[in-house]
Amino acid sequence: MSKSFKLQIVAPDKPAITEEASLVVLPGEVGEFGVMAQHMAFLSTLKPGTMRIVKGQGRELYFVAGGFAEVNQSSVIVLAEEYERADEIDVENAKLSLKKAEEKLRNEDKADDEAARQTILRARARLKTAEESKSYKKV
Repeated sequence: MSKSFKLQIVAPDKPAITEEASLVVLPGEVGEFGVMAQHMAFLSTLKPGTMRIVKGQGRELYFVAGGFAEVNQSSVIVLAEEYERADEIDVENAKLSLKKAEEKLRNEDKADDEAARQTILRARARLKTAEESKSYKKV
């Protein structure tokens, strides 16, 4: 029985990533879930959050903005709205985006409320991913 599986990460605006992983933890819509080789097949929606990839002794963190995950015994395909490596996250830009969205939500115009809420969720998830990445490097 193989201890690794093929992981593919696909987004409309970035090149696809294909690599071998021994564990991936994804931000499912109803909670985080982990996948290892030989996992039962299923589909899941993803919410904005942190994707954790374990390859041997190494770990990688990515921000994902939501999307879908297709899991089967030998592979996981992540169809992300967007993704970003944790070490490439522009923290200041994420903070600014969060601040602007929170201000927009406080304004009188309710037409943009849902877009502002989604921006807030994404910005907070980006910041959380960046912060978690820093704690991994200290260990």
